[in-house]
Amino acid sequence: MITETVQKNIISYAQKFVADGYIVSGAIAVRCDTGIAMTQLGADLSKLEVGSIMYVDDKNIEQLQGNERAAAVLLFCLLRHDDKIGAAAIVDSENILKFSSKKKTLPAVLDDMSQICGISVRCAKENTAIEVLRAIRGLRNCCFLPDAGAIVTGRTLDEVHTATLVLDKACNCYLLAESKGGCKPLGLLDACLEHVVYKLKYSKKNQDAQKAAESGTEEKVEEQPSAITTDELKKLAQQVKDVGVRMLNENLVQGTWGNISVRVDDKHILCTPSALDYVMLKPEQMAIVDIETMEWQGSNKPTSEKKIHGALMLAKSETTWVLHSHPKYGCILASIGKALPVPEEYKATLGESIPCTTGGLPGTKKLVKSVTAAIGDAPAVFLKNHGIVARGNTLEEAFQVCYDLENACKKYLED
Repeated sequence: MITETVQKNIISYAQKFVADGYIVSGAIAVRCDTGIAMTQLGADLSKLEVGSIMYVDDKNIEQLQGNERAAAVLLFCLLRHDDKIGAAAIVDSENILKFSSKKKTLPAVLDDMSQICGISVRCAKENTAIEVLRAIRGLRNCCFLPDAGAIVTGRTLDEVHTATLVLDKACNCYLLAESKGGCKPLGLLDACLEHVVYKLKYSKKNQDAQKAAESGTEEKVEEQPSAITTDELKKLAQQVKDVGVRMLNENLVQGTWGNISVRVDDKHILCTPSALDYVMLKPEQMAIVDIETMEWQGSNKPTSEKKIHGALMLAKSETTWVLHSHPKYGCILASIGKALPVPEEYKATLGESIPCTTGGLPGTKKLVKSVTAAIGDAPAVFLKNHGIVARGNTLEEAFQVCYDLENACKKYLED
């Protein structure tokens, strides 16, 4: 009923949830046959064993007792009511738990929240299956459980883990921004558009690959010939992948968000492809893009933000690297929508102030124009309700801008 591949995958992700602080006393589950495979409530998820993963279906669920039965009912109902949901988790990180105590709706304060979590995250009236199903419906993948954290769903455990990370970041964003004037959420229409595009288009390829990996099935991928054909391009492509993984490990990006480019010559840049995360990304999957025409070559379509990369390369001929990231504290400043007065110790890297764009949905001409109008001579810019873009003459310079800006944002918010 529960395959060895599914067991190994649950154990692996259980360790991730605990290591990241997202689960203290919750549980994770995946769709399995006509039931679900679920971690036992109270099991040590950091050292989870196969014996602590149970199969739950409509025949044996009544045999469970107390809180374990309550958790099983929530997870079973969520996973079985919608065949698009493949995994779910009850999470209780410090930020999520704190916001759940407010018993209110979290608006879409960030683009990535609207994309993966939904147009907002409502709070169930009670911690019952019927109230959770009511709260989570309507372009939503998560809901808060009153004083008990949240329940998060996704197509794969990878998507559930990423959605939890984004939800935790959004809760922290809302809470920390309160002392600085509060967040300025996305409009409902923009949030709807972003969620639908993410589900139907942006994340599909990555989630198909993740689903194949988590279920142990072979995925057939048809790709065009690679544009990474020379030793020089292979070296650059490997550098791009490496810095992407580095940004992921430093929590400057999550999942498939964020993108990177490096100048190849006066007319071309090498870009990360759209909707592939940095761990699974192969160097040969990078795209070569004409800076002016945006025509591209490669096995995979380049990032939808390629026009921002091209515009910043054209604006300053000495710019060699452009990094777009979604850092924890930088996103809070982006949600506030104001320029950051740079703390003294970071002015050598960042200058006096880091500006913020006026808005624009991801991948649109409006956002490109907003970035080029706002950035001026600054080494970085906040993308309103989105993240940051940093540039540099070298890879280390661009990365240092990202790193220092995140620390500067943290200091500003905590002062």
